[in-house]
Amino acid sequence: MTSPLRVLLNASAVPRQPAGAGIYTLELARALAQWRDVEVTVAAPGIEVEGTRRVLSPRNGPLVRSLWEQTRMPRLLREVDVYHGAHFSVPLRAGVGRVATVHDLTFYRLPRRYAAHRRWYYRGLAQLSRRADRVIVPSGVVASDVVRFLGYPPERIRVVPEAARSGLCRAGEPEVAALCSRLGVEPGYLLCLGTAEPGKRAVDAIRAIALLRTSGEPHQLVLAGNEGRLSDVLRREAARLGVEHNVRFVGYVAETDLAALYTGALALVFPSLYEGFGLPPLEALACGTPVIATKRPAMTEVLADGALFVPAHDPKAIAAQVARLAADAAWREEWSQRGKDVHQHYSWTRAAEETVEVYREVAR
Repeated sequence: MTSPLRVLLNASAVPRQPAGAGIYTLELARALAQWRDVEVTVAAPGIEVEGTRRVLSPRNGPLVRSLWEQTRMPRLLREVDVYHGAHFSVPLRAGVGRVATVHDLTFYRLPRRYAAHRRWYYRGLAQLSRRADRVIVPSGVVASDVVRFLGYPPERIRVVPEAARSGLCRAGEPEVAALCSRLGVEPGYLLCLGTAEPGKRAVDAIRAIALLRTSGEPHQLVLAGNEGRLSDVLRREAARLGVEHNVRFVGYVAETDLAALYTGALALVFPSLYEGFGLPPLEALACGTPVIATKRPAMTEVLADGALFVPAHDPKAIAAQVARLAADAAWREEWSQRGKDVHQHYSWTRAAEETVEVYREVAR
């Protein structure tokens, strides 16, 4: 009988309130745990994934974590066949096959989206991924960026698409009503989800709300996600435009409320200038909620013909799409179905299967 492939998945960067890369890491770990011929050890500060072994990592910030990865992590690798850094990082000394996931290189493409210290930290982290035997990326757009900005050999890059959170689907009316009551909004709001940072362009959603109000179509906008550099700026912009009562800042939303949050929305507005993959749009599609997204990489690659695309920096175009979705129920249902069809192409089972193939390549 063939021995199982032993993998150490470095999940030490997953925060208490995971988003983006953190969701990827958790979902991948859960999917890998279902593989009978793979034995997964998860290195994380406070995460337990059923079906995997657990190794505690420090929770003292990025610098302490980076030191731990380069000094203590190599000792753990003596008992495995493959190391997988789920968020860029690769130990300099390993002795086993090394895989790194690069989610995006926004800090190269849109440097002003990050404070200087964070930008240089992420760039240093990304440089470590160059030492990996294989780099996994979620889209062809990121694959091109890894070659362009990191000089990584294209033949060693593997595109493994991500997926919406497992089990995420349309919520029932009671769940939606209960969440709306807690948030102080009515069903049929617009939803904008993501950290308040430059490049996410939540300001375009706020300006679209103002345009709709001017034309006699008052809509509510729910801004959900972790606080960011522009949270106060966005609040001031809503006040300047006279729509502060139409915009609700609800902060980080628990995973148990996500289905109701997406389901209760007329549409998800996703005006980001650049994404490596873009999980929120795919999650909205899983719940049958139409998506209005900027026509930018990698949104067009991932969402294909399942989303309404608008030009970047164009609140007027966003407002026009919202107005039509609100006025034409049949048209909204058409885009809801289109989105569900696109969502069916992605799954964490598929992502785990393709990731295991990468493990086998480097384990040989």
